[in-house]
Amino acid sequence: MEYKELRKIDVSKYTEKKNNLTYLSWAWAVDQLLLVDPKAHWFYPEYQRWGNGTVMVFCTVVANDVARTAQLPVMDYRNKPIAEPDSFAVNTAMQRALAKAIALHGIGLYIYNGEDLPPDTEEDMPKVANISAPPKAVEKAKVTPAPTKTAGKPGEWQLTVMDTNDAKGWLESLKAGVDTLLTVAVHPDDVANIFKNNRVVFDKAKAMDEKFYSEMMVSFSKTKESLTKGK
Repeated sequence: MEYKELRKIDVSKYTEKKNNLTYLSWAWAVDQLLLVDPKAHWFYPEYQRWGNGTVMVFCTVVANDVARTAQLPVMDYRNKPIAEPDSFAVNTAMQRALAKAIALHGIGLYIYNGEDLPPDTEEDMPKVANISAPPKAVEKAKVTPAPTKTAGKPGEWQLTVMDTNDAKGWLESLKAGVDTLLTVAVHPDDVANIFKNNRVVFDKAKAMDEKFYSEMMVSFSKTKESLTKGK
């Protein structure tokens, strides 16, 4: 089932409201996802901790051969970020991120637009107006140079691949995670750190399937070469 069909699924019976926000049951979202794609799987990239102790979690869902990643801060009952959250709060955020990542594939996406029912057609989806700034505002605006592309911190590039008895599924999850990290890398050093920080995982992949490992290393080389030229 394609995205244009998934976005029309009515999820209203499986949502709940808290503080004027609507949440979709992650269990129901997973059930619907696996019904349309039994091979769908997901993993949680390394979370990010900010200077004030708050945490951002991520979830990547691979369905219909497409990987989509959602992020979500760990929040309290007031939907405010929690400083130094405990394991329960982190787990709750991870499950909500899972539902959100599934929504990126179409299931329940409309609730993030504040709609109560799914759209009947593509034209029903809210459109974002393209509003131009008044001429005077444009004249007074200052142009800020684009920031220099610098490497992230070495310890930031971490993969978390859930253990499974399905070797093929594990390798596919690893590939999706690697593709996601390589996509957000902005410096050749980022590519090197992705490999260094996950060497144990890559060694495991090499032992399982050398051809898969070789193809993955080609992706590393191409990405590094591309970023080197773009520096």
